[in-house]
Amino acid sequence: MTWNEWGPPTRVRIEQSAVWVFARAVKDDRPEYGTDEGPVPCPPTYTFVMAHGGAFPSLQPAGTRRPSLAEATADLASRPGLYLHGEQEFVYHRSPQVGDVLEGRQRTSKPFPKANARRPMEITLYQTEWRDLDGNPVVSEEITSLFLPEGQPTRPA
Repeated sequence: MTWNEWGPPTRVRIEQSAVWVFARAVKDDRPEYGTDEGPVPCPPTYTFVMAHGGAFPSLQPAGTRRPSLAEATADLASRPGLYLHGEQEFVYHRSPQVGDVLEGRQRTSKPFPKANARRPMEITLYQTEWRDLDGNPVVSEEITSLFLPEGQPTRPA
């Protein structure tokens, strides 16, 4: 498998209201998400969504620019077919906490065909590494995305 280069850094401040809303959305009702006392941890998988609401422009390193969602997905949207979220894996080096400012970088694999699939299918892997501002690892994520091109015949089993 061949990987593209790591993308530009994205800095995110973890805000408590976003953590609390996410916890409620995933039906995690532990009381520590709604308290002001002590360190408030993030629910599992929160780092998957945190850049959507916590990557404030004033946090970003000088000279970096995050592509818009439209720019990031333009190539995907131009190909007719079905995109599926295959799986995701998280490796926690420590628990992210409310108030943390983390810096993430993402890279993608070059799409590759799935061998022995019943119909043509491409797999793309997305890796994201989240670190604190001292460079210590916090969370490593890997997401598998599947693409089934439109109009491709299914092979017999």
